[in-house]
Amino acid sequence: PTSLTFTLSQYDSLPIYSSQPLLLRADIAMYRCKGSHTKIRVFSEELDQHSVQRLSLMSELKEALIDGQLSLHYQPKLSLSSGEIECTECLIRWEHPEYGMIRPDEFIGLAEQTGSIRTVTQWAIKTALEQQARWREKGFLLGVAVNISALDLADMSLPAYVGELQTRLRLPPEKLTLEVTESAVMEDTETAMLALENLRRMGVQLSIDDFGTGFSSMAQLKQMPVNELKIDKAFVLNLASNQDDQTMVRTFLSLAENLGLTTVAEGVEDQAAQDLLARMGCSRIQGYHLSKPLPVEAFETW
Repeated sequence: PTSLTFTLSQYDSLPIYSSQPLLLRADIAMYRCKGSHTKIRVFSEELDQHSVQRLSLMSELKEALIDGQLSLHYQPKLSLSSGEIECTECLIRWEHPEYGMIRPDEFIGLAEQTGSIRTVTQWAIKTALEQQARWREKGFLLGVAVNISALDLADMSLPAYVGELQTRLRLPPEKLTLEVTESAVMEDTETAMLALENLRRMGVQLSIDDFGTGFSSMAQLKQMPVNELKIDKAFVLNLASNQDDQTMVRTFLSLAENLGLTTVAEGVEDQAAQDLLARMGCSRIQGYHLSKPLPVEAFETW
């Protein structure tokens, strides 16, 4: 079993009744043990990729949801065959009254460690679907894509939660895409596959996010009940000028085609990359060449 080590003198300034910061730091040490395959880790500030400020924010997350500090920003996805915006990815943002805009990569990981991620994910799905319903009333027939984590896949109540929302809002299930990283699926393959299969039976679209950066085997990928591969931006940002990236993207697109999956390339930042992806047969693109993620009012204007 993994061992955890910390120096109590680091916490002399903490109130005697405050155990949460200590537990969070122990959690960080544990995850570092797992990541480096070592038995013992001594916590230090350098070890923590997140600042102490971000650790303290975790206790404020529930209140932030209630107070409306969290919002979704929307980044469009362009269909390269039709030339139409068919879907938008819904990206969470936290506007903190003291610290300003907090990006998701600054708090989502810690939300996963503290167990708050399920509440955040349910809020994001509910907000996205309610916005989708408002758009449909205005004549915007847009699909929405929401990111989910490995812990969400372990929560077998997620399919029922999604289904209840879609029924209440009278939304077609195929207009919701849930994006999950391949590494998340690999954490608990059996449970993840069951959750994904339940969602697919409902008609929800499923996407493997950041594809190409994980280590899933082809045999496992073949068995995943997904509809889409989303090519990581690391292979797309310099696509027009990098032959190695072009080779990798062609390989991913060929793999997806052979598996009967659609594709999305993220991180498209110029017309040259868009044209190249169109010639390669990519289904959709997203990136700053089209638009950065926008608040709902600015997105509707766009």
